[in-house]
Amino acid sequence: MFQILRTFISVYETHNFTRTADTLFLSQPTVSSQIKKLEDHLNTKLFIRNGKQEIVPTPAAEFLYPRIIKMIEEWEDVLLHIGNDPDVRETCVIACTKTCGIHLLAQYAPALTEKFPMIDFHFPILGYQEIVHGVEQAKFDFGLIEWAERSEHLNRYLLVEDELVVAGDSESNYWILNENKNPLRELNDRYLRRNNLSPTIIKSNSNEMIESLINNGAGRAILSKRVINDDIPFETLDSDNFRNFYFLTREEIIPDLLQDVALFIRESLTDTL
Repeated sequence: MFQILRTFISVYETHNFTRTADTLFLSQPTVSSQIKKLEDHLNTKLFIRNGKQEIVPTPAAEFLYPRIIKMIEEWEDVLLHIGNDPDVRETCVIACTKTCGIHLLAQYAPALTEKFPMIDFHFPILGYQEIVHGVEQAKFDFGLIEWAERSEHLNRYLLVEDELVVAGDSESNYWILNENKNPLRELNDRYLRRNNLSPTIIKSNSNEMIESLINNGAGRAILSKRVINDDIPFETLDSDNFRNFYFLTREEIIPDLLQDVALFIRESLTDTL
């Protein structure tokens, strides 16, 4: 049955039987058969074909998905602990955006590892949408992002408020933008339009590179005040001048030790920084 449930999860996430078959090393008829068995067992339709390839989840599948994630997590927790050393180490994956990782989590990590010495922590740096989807799909235990991304499968907790400023020499004719679309890039674009500015644009696909360019006097950009050096001039914004750092969890956290981690982060992070 657990193989069928894993097949359901993959079809739900990929919206495609063929990609599920490739991912799980199954034939496409096997994937179709397993989904049919689950539908027959539940006496409900889980997916509807929308065109030649795409599979659209039904409301029943939307209801089922987070509950199956929880069931599999619980089962894997049982397998990890039954018959093993009671001092078995847990793993905790906290996925974070680069800003949250470098300027928030890195400062907090010593307190976290000291509090939970029997946990092996992983801190991958990813885009905020990938983090949201990864926590939804139980690929990561928790997430740290700096933009409000809603999800019916996740709980979102406000941790820290982050001030945004226009950083760099006001006489500079260069503006530095991320070549990838993201909320901060959209904020920069909106500021330029609102103020009728037409600077020469420098682009980079790395926020870290943009921060370094600003801190070396190469131009201007809207950035977090946290990331600019003390000697870099900046101007406050009249609007859109704050964003929030959020902590993401699934609705129910398994195992118990990770519940303690989540509670510790929520209760102490703001006071620590």
